[in-house]
Amino acid sequence: MEGISCGQFTFYNEFDSANLGKIEYVPQTESVLIKHSNKCLIQELFDAEFNIWTKPDCCGTEFENGNRTWFYFGVKAPFASQHVRFNMVDLNRQGKMYSQGMAPVYRIVPSKPKWERITDKPVYNLADDIFTLTFKFRTPENPDSVMYFAFTYPFSFTDLEKMLLNIDSKYLSITPTTDDEIYYVKETVCRTIEGRSIDLLTISSHHGITKQREERLKNLFMDDVPRPFKFVGKKIIFVSARVHPGETPSSFVFNGLLSLLLNRDDLIAQNLRKLYVFKMIPFLNPDGVARGHYRTDNRGINLNRVYLNPNLKEHPSVYAARALIRYHHFGFEKEDIIPKCENCKTQSGNQTDASLTEDEDIKQNDLISSKVSRISLKETDSPPPSWCTKWHNFCRNCGAKLKHSKSKEEVNFEKVIVGAHGDENSNESGLFMYLDLHGHASKKGIFMYGNHFDDLERNVECMLFPKLMTINNHHFHFNSCNFTERNMYLRDRRDGMSRAGSGRVAVLSITGIIKSYTLECNYNTGRIVNILPPTIKEPHGKMHSLPVPPKYTPQIFEDVGRSLGASILDLTSQNPCSRVPNSEFHTLSGLRDWIRTMCTDFSCENRPKMRMRHVPARNSQGETTRRNKNCPAAPQQQILKKSKTRNTVLNRKENLAQPSCSKSGMRLNKCFKVKLRKDLNLKAKNASTEKFKLINKANKKNCIQGTSNKEKVDIQIPATKVKKPVDSDSLHLREICFIKNNEGKAVIAKYDNKDFDDSLVVSWDKSSNKPHLFTHKSRVSSAPPYVLNKHISEPSTSKQVVRVHNFVKGIPSKTKLKKNLRRFASSADVLGKIDKKKRKFKSK
Repeated sequence: MEGISCGQFTFYNEFDSANLGKIEYVPQTESVLIKHSNKCLIQELFDAEFNIWTKPDCCGTEFENGNRTWFYFGVKAPFASQHVRFNMVDLNRQGKMYSQGMAPVYRIVPSKPKWERITDKPVYNLADDIFTLTFKFRTPENPDSVMYFAFTYPFSFTDLEKMLLNIDSKYLSITPTTDDEIYYVKETVCRTIEGRSIDLLTISSHHGITKQREERLKNLFMDDVPRPFKFVGKKIIFVSARVHPGETPSSFVFNGLLSLLLNRDDLIAQNLRKLYVFKMIPFLNPDGVARGHYRTDNRGINLNRVYLNPNLKEHPSVYAARALIRYHHFGFEKEDIIPKCENCKTQSGNQTDASLTEDEDIKQNDLISSKVSRISLKETDSPPPSWCTKWHNFCRNCGAKLKHSKSKEEVNFEKVIVGAHGDENSNESGLFMYLDLHGHASKKGIFMYGNHFDDLERNVECMLFPKLMTINNHHFHFNSCNFTERNMYLRDRRDGMSRAGSGRVAVLSITGIIKSYTLECNYNTGRIVNILPPTIKEPHGKMHSLPVPPKYTPQIFEDVGRSLGASILDLTSQNPCSRVPNSEFHTLSGLRDWIRTMCTDFSCENRPKMRMRHVPARNSQGETTRRNKNCPAAPQQQILKKSKTRNTVLNRKENLAQPSCSKSGMRLNKCFKVKLRKDLNLKAKNASTEKFKLINKANKKNCIQGTSNKEKVDIQIPATKVKKPVDSDSLHLREICFIKNNEGKAVIAKYDNKDFDDSLVVSWDKSSNKPHLFTHKSRVSSAPPYVLNKHISEPSTSKQVVRVHNFVKGIPSKTKLKKNLRRFASSADVLGKIDKKKRKFKSK
């Protein structure tokens, strides 16, 4: 491999996905300080420094554009352990991403073949409207080693070919012995402009297989490879990736889903293959990947904007994907009539209606599309035409809605049958789901874009799959998902092309299916992590958590792909390892009700983005990592809102043993959970001046005088918030301590008493199993025994975890100061603190 020599270093850019334009050696005398955050960094001494320029997409051609984010090159140093600085000059402005900790990746061949992020934090500078990224590196000790640097983890077209060859050798020659055996077929749908193959993978099992093969579509499948067999009772899940060549996270998510589907022993994979047929295109833009482009193909076209009207010669991969989607939707090949609006028909004139050739018609449509694409949201005084989501007839040139007409090209909506979870064939379309995988630079986390619908039930069904991802994956951000109508026709700032031509929106207009999504993965990291409930096959109390949002790696992206499979099965309640029963929603109907409540309470019409209320994830310390201020609180979480009176911080040590299930999806012991929720409801309903009546006057006097009459303690809860007169002879509940031991849970209750200056404590002695009364002044050893609840056992004297909840913090009649919540570690500590205060009182 030949390289470029500069300053005794050798740079390499002649390989798949490489992007390196120009190199300039910077002498030490000319090295300048780099400003970052209005501060000058201390100038370091480097053995070598280079200014490096990347090639924009379609560099040196008439289609050259301004995409300059991706870089990928190799370096060989003349000496070992040299301190080198690289200045990546004139990149696209990605300051927000790099300010959040984004760093390039590197690997060293042959000593470190795996990609890693550079350890030293890079800095960036914007001077004279030129964005420069600077990072430093120390060369390896072996002078024959070659260092490779890239914008993010690469996955080239060569890597794809090697992976597919390995898969072909394992699965193409399998002789099925049972119906559960993997059915795998690889085909070349078409070839790109530069002759690279667009591969189509078909994966399923032999359940429902027939002897009839799929048809060869017009202008596609020109090779002699036999087409796959058809299946009965199975729907199609269509998955595609890398329509934007620089968004490599999409390939790793694709690989994760692919590895799951090809796993013979995994129960989730077995059910997926049994129920569905997966049609998967790993690379939609192999020419752009091989050339080292970031967003466009070799003609400078963003292929994710031409799904409404693709051309076989200019957009072969998108043309093939659209044809396959239509074929599996209708069940046969149907003529693709492209509807046009009245405006486009008027502009095209009589020439379009006359007998024009196909090439002239394409040129005319491209001319119209180019005129319309220059119109942005800022240039129009009136808002753009909204989408007709009732009939789904759109102009394939400009994206405007068409007037309703009873034409054959009308697309009917997918039927929504709420509760029919087991019927995956409840609508006429042969397509169950469309999923397009992408990477994302600006917004943190992993999330989805979905389509907007006019009615509530279809919106709920659209949001169901993304919400299930939060239950099955640590890193999915449901709060960042977007389901707005505006996001369906928004135009790009750079090229003015509308999202009406994206795969997600175009598939909706072609088929009418609800489950049409774009999965977006941030290159760097996320904002939150989800605590996952245990599966139905795991121990009840087992939880899966992460301390903080990590830096994203290929392994994390692959795990997202595997989570897609589990979430797909959860849609029809056919996941053998489901987490939904152990989540806070318990059932799929409960999850639908949660989404329906959020949609009803907070309409998306007055919001720029339909960011549904996200249940905040918690880290291992039980703390929420972040909360969106604009998000509404869930109905159950409104109980936990802070009142005007002082409340205690929830991140105490005693609360770590059993964190709350209302926010993280965890389930507590049933009896304790019910008790806690009941008490919290009481706390929210009653103001600080309201008291709980515990016993009547006779019972209270008998307790103090030491009589042996057994009375049962009844807590009288006021039904309304009406203030009632305080009984001067009653005991008032102040604190309850929950103690957990091996035998169950016990209670220590504290009461405010009129006859004593301090409070009473009710506890149970382990040896006698009888309750006793204590005060901070004295201990009444002859306390009357109370009738114990069968579910409550005596507290252990050993150190145990205690939960304390302060229900009434002050007594207006005595004008006491509000006391903070007390923390106890065990029943022994409770009595120890009481004795300590008693001795303090005697000393006074």
